[in-house]
Amino acid sequence: MTALAACGALFLAYAPGIVYLGAGIRRGAYTAGHVPPMQFLIAQAVCYVPLALYLLLAIPALARVPLAKLGFRAPARREILGGLGGAAVMWLIVAVSSALLAGLTHRHDTEPAVALLQQMKTPLQKVVFAAVAVVLAPMVEELGFRVFIFNAFTRYVDMWPAALLSGLAFGLVHALGNPGQIPTVAIPLGLGGVVLAYVYAANRCYWSSVITHGTFNAVSVIAIFFFHAT
Repeated sequence: MTALAACGALFLAYAPGIVYLGAGIRRGAYTAGHVPPMQFLIAQAVCYVPLALYLLLAIPALARVPLAKLGFRAPARREILGGLGGAAVMWLIVAVSSALLAGLTHRHDTEPAVALLQQMKTPLQKVVFAAVAVVLAPMVEELGFRVFIFNAFTRYVDMWPAALLSGLAFGLVHALGNPGQIPTVAIPLGLGGVVLAYVYAANRCYWSSVITHGTFNAVSVIAIFFFHAT
């Protein structure tokens, strides 16, 4: 049942966005080779909403415990601070591993989300992207990768193997569609996913890992928008 639920989640992670973009192509609003960046962003949001609703229904049914037992509660001060501390550790690990792997592979790949971020030009586009990247994406992805996948793995293996496996899934999804980016994008983000799993497990609070994830993304958004980082 868990595997079937995961397949359903994977379907919802992509199908609604594909349908949305396909509808725009059929209307003649744009072509397949020239989809405006804002449409890609909207397509991502179109995927996140049904996916979040699906997971909120599926996870407690599979786990046979209420969402509160899985960390859905108001975070305490310690859990907020744990999330912020996790963001610092995640940023350091991802930055160092990215630099090392770029040096070893002689590649400087850009994560698709970052490439999309760099195309946001107008104030409205930047605000919408920031809202999706800093708020919506962390909430939905932590629901999927930590509350669902990480907890599913911990039913069969210890915490650290579960953190590694869920982190690997997290990294691979961010390099999906471009296998060449597995060393330079998937591995660093996979290590970041291990940090997110640890934050979630240590605090047993969904919002702690959301804070870590959202803060990490916020740093990237600020670095690109205000300091023109690449």
